[in-house]
Amino acid sequence: MSADQMTISEMLAATVSMARTLNLEFVETMPDKAVVALPDQSDFHDHVGGPHAGA
Repeated sequence: MSADQMTISEMLAATVSMARTLNLEFVETMPDKAVVALPDQSDFHDHVGGPHAGA
């Protein structure tokens, strides 16, 4: 798929490695805002079992 056929969500996932690492879900993307969901993943929990502050 060429870059001109990709959605903003696909482009971000393809070019921003942290978006892939965290499995970010781009729920809505508009010119003036984006809604992104961060799924709860045990791999990214801290030592007390909650989401790590860096995630």
